[in-house]
Amino acid sequence: MKKLLTTSTLLMSLMITGMAQNRPDSSKEEKPLIDDKTKQEVRQKANEAGEKMEEEIDKSISYQQANQLSWFQPNNLFLGGGLGMGATDGKVYLAFNSRIGYFFQPGFAAGLRYDADRLVGNKYHARQVGAFARYYPFRTRISSFVGASLNSGREFSDNVPADTKYKYTSVGLEIGVMAWILHRLGAEVSYESSFYNKIDPTVSRGKGGRLKIGVNYYFGRVAGKGVKLAR
Repeated sequence: MKKLLTTSTLLMSLMITGMAQNRPDSSKEEKPLIDDKTKQEVRQKANEAGEKMEEEIDKSISYQQANQLSWFQPNNLFLGGGLGMGATDGKVYLAFNSRIGYFFQPGFAAGLRYDADRLVGNKYHARQVGAFARYYPFRTRISSFVGASLNSGREFSDNVPADTKYKYTSVGLEIGVMAWILHRLGAEVSYESSFYNKIDPTVSRGKGGRLKIGVNYYFGRVAGKGVKLAR
């Protein structure tokens, strides 16, 4: 990334130089509009700008590394839950979600989740269980994350007979941010889109995405039989 930015800056400078090529003067003799000395100065300024950009990127990376929370280190366990809302085709859905996760690598967690959906003004509801994975590329007090899940669920409605199990499988993709608010407690907001293999067309076709808010409690690092609390 740093090399790409540096190269782009240099190429842009050279392109500007190339556009201002020779043009005829009053004596109709072509003379270079920018001499070799000026070109050299432009190249030098471009190199200095690239080095400055690299320096700022290095500072940002160093800050991230120096201030990252111990929550996201391997062997940490967390428990979370929250509420969500989605709307599509004039229908509004409310959702409750919960999760328990474990960090296997710095910033990478996987675990289990449970979700319950309800259609406002209708007896339709659904519940599902599944497995999820998340990655936190930035791990300071303001952290971002991306995630994916694979779920198995069941729908309930007046349109579904009581003795019929209307099941489905879904894949969820989410992106969000989390902020440190208390010791070992973080609040998050995220958006999740779900893709279903089978949905009752008279009940819940195209549930759409979910805007979710929630909290996560980080128990700390699991070491053998004991638990070391995260800072």
